[in-house]
Amino acid sequence: MTRGAGQNSTYYGKIEDIVIGQKYATPIGNIATSPYPREATGPSLNHIMMGSEGAFGVLTEVTLRVFRFTKKNRRCFSFMFHTWEEAQEATREMMQCEAGFASVFRCSDAEETDLMMKLYGVDESPLAKLFKIGGYKPMARSLFLGWSEGERGFAKNVARNIRRIAHRHGGMSLTGLVVKSWEKGRFSDPYLRDSMQDFGILTDTLECSVLWSNMAAVHESVRAYCHSRPNTVVTTHLSHAYPQGANLYFIFITKMNDIDDYIAYHSGILDAIQKSGAAMSHHHGIGKMFGPWLEGSLGKVEYSVIRALKKHFDPDNIMNPGGTLGLDTPEEKKHFPKS
Repeated sequence: MTRGAGQNSTYYGKIEDIVIGQKYATPIGNIATSPYPREATGPSLNHIMMGSEGAFGVLTEVTLRVFRFTKKNRRCFSFMFHTWEEAQEATREMMQCEAGFASVFRCSDAEETDLMMKLYGVDESPLAKLFKIGGYKPMARSLFLGWSEGERGFAKNVARNIRRIAHRHGGMSLTGLVVKSWEKGRFSDPYLRDSMQDFGILTDTLECSVLWSNMAAVHESVRAYCHSRPNTVVTTHLSHAYPQGANLYFIFITKMNDIDDYIAYHSGILDAIQKSGAAMSHHHGIGKMFGPWLEGSLGKVEYSVIRALKKHFDPDNIMNPGGTLGLDTPEEKKHFPKS
């Protein structure tokens, strides 16, 4: 099990917020975690097993929280900010104002905003004239969108506070067209990837968890490396937000059809994320490709705890060998932050 998250995790939580109990078959015996909501009984076995990605055992049963489906109470919102920096300040305040969290909460940087405005036909709509009048300049402006849900009064109040904060930071309210276009493209756009590869154009995504305090620095440094490859589009957005930080999602589009070229470029982006001080992943997990960076990201002493757990649950190394958490990575292939 990876520590994954859905698009609506700002309200509903990541998998560690949704799991109530788990059962595993491991080489040393069956493991059942506690179903109690809170305990003071040592480290949480639920959390130890979550994110193990098959390295400790096989997940045989899981109990999850469920929620009422309240789409009828949904309150959509979208705003355009003058700059990515202003949008960051606004979204931080939204997450720290203690008025409840939205469900979908997404903010695009300037490059992604301009791409979305073209894809969704907004730059050809009457809104384009309002952008010009309001000083929302191409390749500077930042699009924020999402929706709140839950109990009717709660959803309405969350949206009201988001609107209030957005306006105070110079955000211009947009129509529901933008949110509807994004929601439709959210599930159809990824299928363009396979067609693009037929023409030698490759796109891929990487994401990392950041604090509000280092978000700007991570955004700048990782994008600088991504753009070091000529003729490459690099879009970035903030999503899956928390009072103390958020996830940054980097998407690159470039001409590429050689596997070694891809591995080198992808590795360079991971090096840039690690050097920036961000977490190596927010919800995609580690797997074999990210494994060589995990020890360098966590620290040698911290990583030794994972190694000890692996040895305890799987002393003969028969559980998913060579696949997860970097446990089989040769020392010479490990990546550590460069000073």
